[in-house]
Amino acid sequence: MQQYPPFRSLFIDESLRLTFDKLQAFLGVVFNQEEIEQVFFDAEHDLVSFKYYTFYTANGVLFPKWEVTGAVGEYEPETLFLQSSGGFGKRKHFEQFFSDRTNT
Repeated sequence: MQQYPPFRSLFIDESLRLTFDKLQAFLGVVFNQEEIEQVFFDAEHDLVSFKYYTFYTANGVLFPKWEVTGAVGEYEPETLFLQSSGGFGKRKHFEQFFSDRTNT
């Protein structure tokens, strides 16, 4: 069985906006647009501190809480580390999105 990394590393550039749009459509959710804009603002104005973002949260009654989060490290300010955690089958769906992108 193939193991996936706990996060996906993505460059913070204009193609990231398109990736967010496609990922939201693929997952059938709407991310927090203010958080997305904050990523780009921080990339231009704060290159020296660790940052953490929560793009989507869904509280489940029967299933674990599902979150799509991201982090930017102080040593790699041009890279967003995107992660999906929790949710029943949600992480697999998240990974499928990136798997399909690398295979096409």
